[in-house]
Amino acid sequence: MDQLKLSKELIENIQRILVDADERAVNPLMAGQYLAAILGFIVGNHNLPSGEKNEIMNELVAFTKYVYEDVIRQRENTMRPQGEAFGIWKPDDH
Repeated sequence: MDQLKLSKELIENIQRILVDADERAVNPLMAGQYLAAILGFIVGNHNLPSGEKNEIMNELVAFTKYVYEDVIRQRENTMRPQGEAFGIWKPDDH
């Protein structure tokens, strides 16, 4: 797949367009449903054999999950207090 130019501004603009069409899309999960439906609509209407469409959809679903997991990882890293260690502390056996 090609490199994407994903930005917070792009996502906010797309969500704004969705909200203009359906105010319920202010809810990010509803906006996500619209985006998933749009993805299915675009691939479903592409002029390719059914098997190729299924392969493309599988790749796009896997890519979506990769982006989701990457975002979760980044959020967890930024939410962790900086400069503080965590784990189990055990006293020395002196």
